[in-house]
Amino acid sequence: MPNLVRTPRDDQILQALASKVRILTVSQITHYWWGDTETGLHNARARLLDLHDAGFVDRLQLLSPPLIELVRPVVTWAPGQPAPDPGAISWRLVSRWPLVDPVRVTVYLATATTHNQYGGARTARRPKADQVGHDLHVAQLYLKFLRERPEDAARWIGEDARRLSGFWLKDPDAILNRGEGKEPHVVEFGGRYDTERVEAFHKDCAKRNRSYELW
Repeated sequence: MPNLVRTPRDDQILQALASKVRILTVSQITHYWWGDTETGLHNARARLLDLHDAGFVDRLQLLSPPLIELVRPVVTWAPGQPAPDPGAISWRLVSRWPLVDPVRVTVYLATATTHNQYGGARTARRPKADQVGHDLHVAQLYLKFLRERPEDAARWIGEDARRLSGFWLKDPDAILNRGEGKEPHVVEFGGRYDTERVEAFHKDCAKRNRSYELW
């Protein structure tokens, strides 16, 4: 289906995969763009098959821990505020994970064709096995921004849409562009970050004079 006529909804999904997040599950795509109904799931799967056959998305079967609910950031910080307690933050991040086995999920990611048409400094890569859950939570967080903070979602620049900064211990999951001459705001999903990683993340943001929210 090389001459597929794309709809505005197709463009939104492909733009998300090209410059906002690395992967999206069928459930995430259905929930946001079609709605959680049997008909919505059927239509989402059919359209994703069209996009796959036309060469815009790749489809993978991966293992991921069940997604946890993201209600509010674990911590927010801005330059000039006291440094947060990294041990307390790490405990909150680690303790929220249930002791359950990973589940198999179907995920979609952008192809080189999509990156060429929708932008992005780097082409998407297959997620590493131990990063699938992290990447899906970043995707869940972006969709939350689309629903609740659309202006921030529009400013969201995902990790794979930026050139490697070179000085980061770890490039952040997303930055919100605040305009020329202003430091971006950092958005990060905390996963199972230990005390040292939380402290390193904070120190790096503080050094760059960047505010952040750690989910």
